[in-house]
Amino acid sequence: MITAVALLTFAVLLAVGAPRIIGAGWSARAPRLAIATWQATSAGVLVSVLLAGLTLLVPAGAISEGLAAYLDACAATIAAVYDSPGQLSAVLAGVLLSGGMSLRLTWVAARSGLRNRRERHGLRAAILTGARRESSLGAVVLDSDHAAAFCLPGRARTVVLTTAALQTLSAGELAGVLAHEEAHLRGRHHLAVGAARILSRAFPGVPLFTRGVAEIERLVEMLADDAAAGQVNRVEVASALVTLAGMRAPAATLAAAQGAGVLRVTRLLRPADPIRPLHRLAAAAAAVLVVTGPVALAAWPLISAVASGLCVLPGADWT
Repeated sequence: MITAVALLTFAVLLAVGAPRIIGAGWSARAPRLAIATWQATSAGVLVSVLLAGLTLLVPAGAISEGLAAYLDACAATIAAVYDSPGQLSAVLAGVLLSGGMSLRLTWVAARSGLRNRRERHGLRAAILTGARRESSLGAVVLDSDHAAAFCLPGRARTVVLTTAALQTLSAGELAGVLAHEEAHLRGRHHLAVGAARILSRAFPGVPLFTRGVAEIERLVEMLADDAAAGQVNRVEVASALVTLAGMRAPAATLAAAQGAGVLRVTRLLRPADPIRPLHRLAAAAAAVLVVTGPVALAAWPLISAVASGLCVLPGADWT
């Protein structure tokens, strides 16, 4: 029980406190590391809750709490668990935590995956029906009076430009937009965004997941901005964002200027110094610890019991 409480406390602290730290100003200076930190922290919360539920399922008469108890869970002990009303409550709570969370996440992920696939398939069919492919650009061009540029991720990944965008953008700006969209497709940024949206839908109201969606959407755009600025003059990339500001793209796509604001333009025109190696190492270490910490906490009784020689499988002969 103590282990389960500790794991749940850790999960709550991460879910409530972590967004303030990860969402700080440093994230714009290291967007890739910030995305990894958001993902690792989200995984840490899920792992903590899952392990808390599993530890509650462990028989009370086992040698020690935590995962070690599974090694000594003989038939007689399991029977005693369900004969005890108090332990039965703990078992039910464990089922609710671990089983409920897993089923909810699986259900939402499956529904979201099917819906995204259907939307992208329909959108791709609609766009390609009225668009023409421009091999010189590596994109398809759609007739429209509204300037827009976006990409359709997936197996048949595609960059889409409107005729209005081609007429509005300069040669340098166009090169920046194309590099931006290619960076999205090459980096499979839609997977990071999709995972964040699934967590937010599955567990609404959790600060980490709610804010994580907006932050990861913003950070993948910064990643693509940086990739484009590595190939094209960053002034041209910033100018393209301003030119396409206000554009609207379908929800199933990733668009260069979607959500483009002062911060993205400013960081292109006046790039900040990268974070120090020591700070980068500290952030990477923290990202690892938030996932491995709960596992180590739950597994410690197992390690302790095995090391002490107290945890022995039924019928095992160690002599």
